Amino acid sequence: MKLVFRPIRRAGEELREVTREPISRHLETYMEMHSFGFPDRPTPEDLPVSVRIAAAAKEIHDRAAILSPVLRRLENLGWDVQIEGDQVVASTPLDPQAGWDVLRHQGIGDQILGLAERSSDLPPPRVAVGGGEPADPYSTQPVEGPGEPTTSSSSR
Repeated sequence: MKLVFRPIRRAGEELREVTREPISRHLETYMEMHSFGFPDRPTPEDLPVSVRIAAAAKEIHDRAAILSPVLRRLENLGWDVQIEGDQVVASTPLDPQAGWDVLRHQGIGDQILGLAERSSDLPPPRVAVGGGEPADPYSTQPVEGPGEPTTSSSSR
């Protein structure tokens, strides 16, 4: 099984990403705080380079702070974790089914889905009734299983 992570994108991508819509409220607030000294309130379209770099650095820091402990857990589980170009590749001789079972048992399967690149081995579909993986397994949206109510009211 192989998992691929990209902790840092190319500089141009990082600097563009911080102003790509939709901008998270967290990042928007961060940029507003760093733009406070400018006479006109900058918008994402005319964001000063200094603020853009500060925002990109914050995003890289936050991503690394999440990825680092996950990689440490994989290393402690005996996975081979290597830097290959601009990617971090974690691999194990386990097949994807067994690998994802281990990751879920260790409580890091869901964290990894949000961090892994699309070139990673996909998790197998869940077999539990009413459960399942999202159509896009890298999606962070909650999944509703068949037959589960979509509102809090019940028809009893």
